[in-house]
Amino acid sequence: MTWQKTLQVRWAALAARERRGLAVAALVVVLAVFWGILVAPTLRTLKSVEPQRAALAAELERMQALQVRATQLQAKPALIPKDSLKTLQSAANALGKNATLQVLGEQATLSLKQVSAQDLAQWLAPQSASGLSPVEAHLQRDAGSALPLWTGTLVFQLPPAAR
Repeated sequence: MTWQKTLQVRWAALAARERRGLAVAALVVVLAVFWGILVAPTLRTLKSVEPQRAALAAELERMQALQVRATQLQAKPALIPKDSLKTLQSAANALGKNATLQVLGEQATLSLKQVSAQDLAQWLAPQSASGLSPVEAHLQRDAGSALPLWTGTLVFQLPPAAR
């Protein structure tokens, strides 16, 4: 006898109540498998969609901001080497005896002695606008004065052939 025939004989031998109970148990097993294989993974995916969408939207916004910044930088005129050095020298002269500019190769070092924070900020703004931002800064606030005064150095990277 095959296993199918054996199963049919046993099924026929069961009482109606037992057959109903086994059918309900089989239905529960089938529903559990259906839930575990098809429904539960789909629900997990649906729950994770909103956080992923928000993360991707934030990433897109960041990338678009970087694109705008890159476009702005590309639109900026290139620094002319001689002009950038002249700009730094004239700006250093504007700070008076409290600032000295030393040029060594493609780096210009501005040494500051007790320069007010306001003067320094007013001096740095046009430099940054022209593309000459410090690549290194070592500044200390002078504690002995009532006004915020700064002493230290600012290092600028000059375009090639600025000397």
